[in-house]
Amino acid sequence: MSEEPRSAHAGTIVSGTAELTIDQLCSTCGLPKEKIVTYVAEGVIEPLGEATVEWRFSQTTVVEIHRARRLEQDLGLNEAGLALAIQLLSQIDDLKRKLARIEPGDQESSPTDVF
Repeated sequence: MSEEPRSAHAGTIVSGTAELTIDQLCSTCGLPKEKIVTYVAEGVIEPLGEATVEWRFSQTTVVEIHRARRLEQDLGLNEAGLALAIQLLSQIDDLKRKLARIEPGDQESSPTDVF
């Protein structure tokens, strides 16, 4: 008896190259265009291009939006709070990477690993 192939969600490799339009990003993330525009205006995400119709987003933006949505839901942050929280979490991650190079093997998991 043969088994049907099953989908295992082990992870997806995402590219940093700009390739998603705003409509594709909205569709991928399940968000209205107005929400994406607000995220851009508040600095939560950053597109390439000047005008909204020219905006292009990398696939990593999808990950950033999922992180932002989680912070929004879990902590009740507005878009301005999201931008600040994401900036601070990014700085923490950068510092952890620098510290890991100085003291390898001494790093523990932290709440930033969850988001």
